[in-house]
Amino acid sequence: MDGVAFGNVFTTAVDELGLLLLFVLLGVVLLRICKPLKSLYLPAGLIGGAIALILGPQVLGVIDIPDTWSGMATPMINVVLTTTIFGTIISKSKLKKYAGAVDVIFLTYFAQMIVGTLVGFVLKLVWKDMPYAWGMMSIFTYWGGHGAAMTAGTMFEDMGNTGMLSLGIIMATLGLIVAMLAGMVWVNIGARCGWATYTKENTGTKEGSGILLPKEERSSLGSATVSSDVVNGLALQLAIVLFCIFIGKTLFTTLAKIPIEPVANVMSKIPALLYGIVGAIILWAIMRKTHTEEYADIPTIKNIGGVALEICVCSATATLDLELFASYLAPILIHMVCIIALMSFITMVLVRRWLKKEWFELGLMAFGQGHGSTPSGLALARCVDPDSKSYNWEAFGVALGVTTPFTSTFAAVLPAVAMQSQWIIVALGGVVSLVCILFGELVVRRQS
Repeated sequence: MDGVAFGNVFTTAVDELGLLLLFVLLGVVLLRICKPLKSLYLPAGLIGGAIALILGPQVLGVIDIPDTWSGMATPMINVVLTTTIFGTIISKSKLKKYAGAVDVIFLTYFAQMIVGTLVGFVLKLVWKDMPYAWGMMSIFTYWGGHGAAMTAGTMFEDMGNTGMLSLGIIMATLGLIVAMLAGMVWVNIGARCGWATYTKENTGTKEGSGILLPKEERSSLGSATVSSDVVNGLALQLAIVLFCIFIGKTLFTTLAKIPIEPVANVMSKIPALLYGIVGAIILWAIMRKTHTEEYADIPTIKNIGGVALEICVCSATATLDLELFASYLAPILIHMVCIIALMSFITMVLVRRWLKKEWFELGLMAFGQGHGSTPSGLALARCVDPDSKSYNWEAFGVALGVTTPFTSTFAAVLPAVAMQSQWIIVALGGVVSLVCILFGELVVRRQS
């Protein structure tokens, strides 16, 4: 039995993850030999995942895609968010910047709530077989991803609103694709217009491909903080990251056992991506209080997050479900165009107006988040800031830490509200969106 268990672990960790990283490597090779791909700022993980998708059973059927790939996004993005938050020291100036990021993320959510619901209502007048209140699914699919889509879709189905679960999966999958396609348009526009603060530092190297850095531009991936005869330095930093996730998971699972039903229900629905964020905040605070923070090497921890992000982007791209696009394609595409226009206005007009400095990186994160969930936003930002130099990586992580408890709870609560009246959803989205816009104009813009 132990041998079988070991064999399963080995297959997943070595064979299946190894195959995934081979496609990442293939993406690097293609970027090296195909200069147009490099000029489009496409990351190797995205290219490798797209190749795997084409070679997989959904298109050419040349290779089999391991089942484990479809489940890699959540744990990997948990690692990414943990490493983004860990080591953050929030000063008064950073709090102002974080307030802007939180405001933007809330605005993308609630603006989609009102616009998505209204557009869905209008389209249902033409496509009468569309489910009731289907337009509001944008906040659970484009903004929340497959997890929130399945939660909200199941809630709707349980209340007799059939078709919402399948529709949610279709919209969430389409959102991932559109997030990158439309997002890459903005990446290229921004890079050429000079909006990207750090792009120039990563292009124009002496080596013609723009892939291999000259020796004088190469930096260390991190530093060892303890003696190697005690523990490997990388192993220690990985242990710190995973311990953060363990702390967060233990905290929320314990709170879910509290004999107060409303509290227990909310805690049991907290998504896994919040574990590492909360755990990182707690552990870093303890380490600073006990003066043990020097055991952590922040550059190494950030690079662990970078590895996880590559795995996340490649696996999510390779496992996109292409068969679900046939149903309800026309109204969904019209709905998506409206959401793209809305998100483009928020992220490329309002964010630029409010933040000014390094606004483009946050705009891309919010754009991707608003179409295909967190991995899409991070992947887009990585195209113009591959070394995570912008303060908005921290700000985005903090913003998600603030907004996630609300949005995860809404996935289980708002479907019941919508079944009473979708106009309550429209009113809620309108009021909160107005508050966010006023806060951006009167507070964030003056502080930036």
